[in-house]
Amino acid sequence: MMKFESVAKIGEYIKAMDFMPREGVEDSFVIGKILRKDSRGGFIVECRFDSEGQRLGAEVFVPFQMSFMEWDERVQYVSEGAFRKIIGMGGL
Repeated sequence: MMKFESVAKIGEYIKAMDFMPREGVEDSFVIGKILRKDSRGGFIVECRFDSEGQRLGAEVFVPFQMSFMEWDERVQYVSEGAFRKIIGMGGL
């Protein structure tokens, strides 16, 4: 099994970082609902939040594992309550 293959299930939310966090550089990430697993070895998520605002509503590919520049927090499970709080709908 690949590194992040079991982090969440279809229908759940994940946060996927674009780049490893660095001091002095703003985080770049999407939060999306998993639509399906892709034959290329990753999730297809419907982007529901984009730190840069450009991918909102788009289907985004999130690899289960990367061969270069991989780190432990690249893909994280996000509960529905946490997601609602992030987008300002209350919850938690």
